Amino acid sequence: MRSALPLIVITGLLLAAGVAQAADPVVTNVRTAQRTDGSGLVDILYDLADADSPTLAVAVQLSADGGAHWNFPVLHMTGDLGSSVAPGADRHIVWDVDAIPERINADQVMVRLAASDRGILHKPHAPRNVAITDWSAVNWSDPATWERYARAEMFLAMAASMWNQQYMNDPVIDRIKAVNPDVKVIGYISAKTAQLSGAPAGSNTFWHEWYVRTRPYWVYTTTGDTAQDWPGNVILNILDPACRTAMIETVIDFQRTSANHFDGILWDYFNYGLWVYDGLTNVSGQPDMDGDGIAHLQDADELVAYRNAQVSLITALRDSLGEGFIQVFNGQRAYSDPAFAALADGLMYEIFPTLLFTQPNMKTALDPAYPFNMYAARSWLRTANGGPWIIMSNPWRTQYTNTSGGTSYVLSGNQWRAVAMLMDGYASWNSHDGSTFSYTYGWTDNDICVGEPLGPPVYDGNFIRRDFQFGRIELEWKTGRYPDPFNYRIWSLGELVEELAVPYHFP
Repeated sequence: MRSALPLIVITGLLLAAGVAQAADPVVTNVRTAQRTDGSGLVDILYDLADADSPTLAVAVQLSADGGAHWNFPVLHMTGDLGSSVAPGADRHIVWDVDAIPERINADQVMVRLAASDRGILHKPHAPRNVAITDWSAVNWSDPATWERYARAEMFLAMAASMWNQQYMNDPVIDRIKAVNPDVKVIGYISAKTAQLSGAPAGSNTFWHEWYVRTRPYWVYTTTGDTAQDWPGNVILNILDPACRTAMIETVIDFQRTSANHFDGILWDYFNYGLWVYDGLTNVSGQPDMDGDGIAHLQDADELVAYRNAQVSLITALRDSLGEGFIQVFNGQRAYSDPAFAALADGLMYEIFPTLLFTQPNMKTALDPAYPFNMYAARSWLRTANGGPWIIMSNPWRTQYTNTSGGTSYVLSGNQWRAVAMLMDGYASWNSHDGSTFSYTYGWTDNDICVGEPLGPPVYDGNFIRRDFQFGRIELEWKTGRYPDPFNYRIWSLGELVEELAVPYHFP
């Protein structure tokens, strides 16, 4: 095995001004050697120090191409790695190379260690198709938070969270990017509403300013009531150019004056007509954006104007913040209108795959014959900003009785990773228990490396297979309907590393 590259030390360097400086974890004296006793075992020795942490999280990363990519599978390693490694000299990891089914040349593999004093394991995952969707309240003062979110390739956050008074002068995004410069941080912005909770001056800084600037452009119903699409969310009249200007200028002002500069925004959301929650009971009448007494969904001219206004909103933001500012769209128009989707850098499939796709919904999403399948949608999008980005997310959690008779939960992110590996999308894990409609941060329970794809997926009846540098994904259709649409297997270096065939799951 070759000598290790300079190691990474991830935490301790990212603390905000005014926070007591913690000692950085230090990894030194990394040595690797393959035993000559015929066992094939590789010993990885290193010294680990940290003045103020009793234990550290240590992850191994491997490269098979001279350090250009650190995406080689980390399999059959034991010893001083994981979330609770005590500092000391001669920490010892044993790599059982001969236990890996495919033969590899250990002398061609380079190793580096990632040490964290925040308990975050920076395990490699490849292909790098992981997104994080978190629309909850987050403690941005916690350095561990910066590390957790930095592990993804795209992070969808509430813009109002980082643009609130508490954090707007605190460069949280810079701290996340100090860990992973490549992560794209995208801020959630409403494409059509203002929150009544933003009315008080002491409320969230961004939502209050949004409320004040858009207050003249509220939509009313056919009976003169204040139009809402969700309890507390007032519909804005984006047909009015002045309304669109107020929205765009608010985003621009916060983007330029706050210490947190997003890579782009997520527009929530675009449809062919206004969507209104059917459980809304405190509003009478139907939205009437042009005030002609005809309900929005029955007014053909108003619907055309609404769709044109969406395009104007997107174009105005791009004109103001430039071609390099990412725009991700949520909503069914973006999923099914190629010309409209061509304005986007990415799409977020909310409650995936239960919107747009006809039953069997999951099978339809990956059916090349379906006109709005995800392969097709990906081809519609812009590619100038590192995309296209197809993000799959779902707030619900499903459970099943496992082979031991107990209750197990399906991690939808694991299912979506299988889909993402087939169509080069991005899976989003959700830690929420499904008791309310919310998106909260979660992470896979099984980091996987298979490298980059070697070609497109191959369809054979109910089977789909795609090969990667170091492994493959195999998907077999069941009913094709969410929440249990398919079985899948993921192989890495000839070894089965994940399988889901309800009620069986490995690992």
